[in-house]
Formats: sequence, C-alpha cells, structure tokens
Amino acid sequence: MNNRKIFGFCMFLAVIFIALSLISNASALGITPGRTTIDFSPNLEKEVQFSVLNNENKEIDVIFFVQGELNSSLSLFNTKAEFKKEESSKGFRYKVKLPEKLEPGLHTGDVVALELPKLSEGETFVGATVAVVTQLHVFVPYPGKYVDFDFNVLNPEQGDTATFVVPVVSRGKLGIGEVRAVIDIYTVLNEKVATLETDHTSLSSGGRTELSVQWLVDVNPGKYLAKISVFYDGESKSMEKEFAIGENVLSIESILVNEFTLGEIAKLQILVDNKWNQELKGVFASLIVYNPNSEIMADVKSSSEDIPPLSRKELLAYWDTVGVEEGEYDGKLMVVYGEKSSDKNLLLKISADSLDITGVGYAIRGGRGGTGITLTSILLVLVIVLLVVNLAWFVFFRRFIGRKDKKAR
Repeated sequence: MNNRKIFGFCMFLAVIFIALSLISNASALGITPGRTTIDFSPNLEKEVQFSVLNNENKEIDVIFFVQGELNSSLSLFNTKAEFKKEESSKGFRYKVKLPEKLEPGLHTGDVVALELPKLSEGETFVGATVAVVTQLHVFVPYPGKYVDFDFNVLNPEQGDTATFVVPVVSRGKLGIGEVRAVIDIYTVLNEKVATLETDHTSLSSGGRTELSVQWLVDVNPGKYLAKISVFYDGESKSMEKEFAIGENVLSIESILVNEFTLGEIAKLQILVDNKWNQELKGVFASLIVYNPNSEIMADVKSSSEDIPPLSRKELLAYWDTVGVEEGEYDGKLMVVYGEKSSDKNLLLKISADSLDITGVGYAIRGGRGGTGITLTSILLVLVIVLLVVNLAWFVFFRRFIGRKDKKAR
C-alpha cells in the first residue's frame, strides 16, 4: 500500500509541475509600439520613444541592439537595462539619422530587446531567451503615381461566399484618379476557374483604400492561385498569391482587452487555434489601426511563438494609446504563420475606460474589467480542480485503508 501512496503522490506533483510550467510559458517581455512609420526627408534627425514591458513582474536584465537595412541610421541611448520586480514597464528611446538619399520604396530597421537570464554565481543557463522587436519603417515616395498592395481572402469555404480584399496604398507623389483590381483564380494545374473585378475608387497621395469583391465558392476544396492585377490611371502592377479553400489551418478565436484606460498601454490577448497536425513556428499577430483619413495610426505586433499541433495559444501584443482620441476606428488583425496569414477586419470603439472590438464570425470581448477566459485562467482552474481531486482521493484512500486495518484487528 505504501507504494500506491508514493505513486499517487508523485503523479500529483507531476501534474502540478506540468500545469505550472505551462502557465509560466507566457512571454515575460513585451514592447510597444511594434512599429513606427515616418516619411523620408533628407538628413532627417528624430528621436523615437518605445516602452519595454515586464509582464511577469520579475527581476530581469535586457540588452538592446539594432539590425536590418537601416541599422547604421539608428543609435541607441541604452544598450542594457535592469528591471526590478515592481517595475512593470520602462520607457526608452533611440535616435534616427537618415542619409541624404534613399531609393524610392520601403526601408526598415529593427531595435531588438533581448532578455538575459538572471544567474547566480556558478549557475549555467539552459533554455531559450525572449526577444521582442520594435520596427522603424521609412517610406520614400515614388515620382509620379505608384501603388503598393496586398491580397487577403475572407471565409474561403466551399459553398459559402468568400470575400477577396485588396488593400491599396498610394506611394507616389501624385494622387490617382481611379484604381481597381482584377483577380484571376487558377487551380494547381493552371486552369482558370474564375475572373473577378473589384469596385473602383480614387486615391490621394499617401492615401489608402480597400478594394473588394465577393465570390460564391463553387469549386472543390484545395489549393488555388490568385493572380491579382491592380490598374491605376493607365498603369498596372501585378502579384500572385496562393490560398486554400476549406483549409483553415490557423484561426483567430478571440481578442481580449482587460483593464483598459485610454492614454495607457493596452494589453491585447489574442487567442489562436492551430487546427493543423503539425507545429506552426514563428507565429505572430499584427494589429493595424487606421485614423479617419485611412492612414495608419498604430501598428502593433506581438512576439513570435511556436504553436504545437492541434492546440491553442495566446499571443500578447501591447498598444500604447497615448495621444489616441475617443471614437470609432477601422482596424485589421493579421496572424502570420510562414507565408500565410489569417486576417480579420475590425471596428474599434474607444472611450476613456473601454476598448470594444467587434468583428465578423468570431468572439471578441473587450472593456475595462472584462472577464474573458484566457489560457492562463483555464490552466489555473485546471490546477485547482486537480488539487481538489487529488486531495479527495487521498482522503478517501486513507479512510479506506483505516477501515481495512480496523477489520484486520
């Protein structure tokens, strides 16, 4: 009987250890904003502020370094920082000094914050460190008229109506009188199955719009190729992108915002579900918020995570709402995995003490003091349930053994 007691106690400890390990897997480090965008000016000098978040309120050391194409244009004011337990966030800054000339288009640089493990004398670290990135995007306008665009597919399920969205941004110095898109859809055998034409609109220099068209999906599930051509004032630009019908590998389950206060840093908890039977590596979420002029006012990115097969995981992103005014804003949430992404168009309603996010076809909770269920809370409940079950089992087993001992006497 002693062996049974020992085995049961060991199983009890193992369950608690595994559950607590899962809870502690949340990233201890965060950063906001995920991206800062500036327009190019020759020899521009500018300071950019960002915040690093100590999510688990523990003692950590962080080092900073720059990388990417614009690394020589970025100068750090701090290369190392130390966080105490009571310090939930710290503000930092870096200096941007652009060259006299850059080629037209997008140029990027990264400031990386890397968490270092706290080691006592003689200890050796085994495991992974956490790194988060705040990006700098510099756009150099093209002469004349020019566009950049992307392609997203919403609800590509057999028998349903899919929506094809082509976000277009004017990158030229001149505005565009009319822009439209034509989408040709092909099978993997290069057989054309549909040709779709979006709506059309005008576009100012630096402006943004979303062209869209709907399609009744009357083809078999599988992989397809979309060939997208965007036409604007006698010019055109094309791209190709593969998409799948009936293969929703990664889905966005919910977004939760708890304890929101306008002017402070909002913590976004994005729950995603990996429906594939293989691990997805380097998954991250990106939230883009547009102002009333359809310009990007916030671009927030989570840290990258690996998601095990057939499992859910919470991605954490942080939005610094300093300077944001109350009102309604359009937004887009993208969860990127490899060359693919799951995209959702959003409407964000912001007040002094609430952030309500609404979308189509999926659950979203928001607001100050929200009570949405997160992965961490689920695991905590699981630990409590396991504790109660194991304690009840020990009490029952002890009474049972006691009765047998009395009968034996």
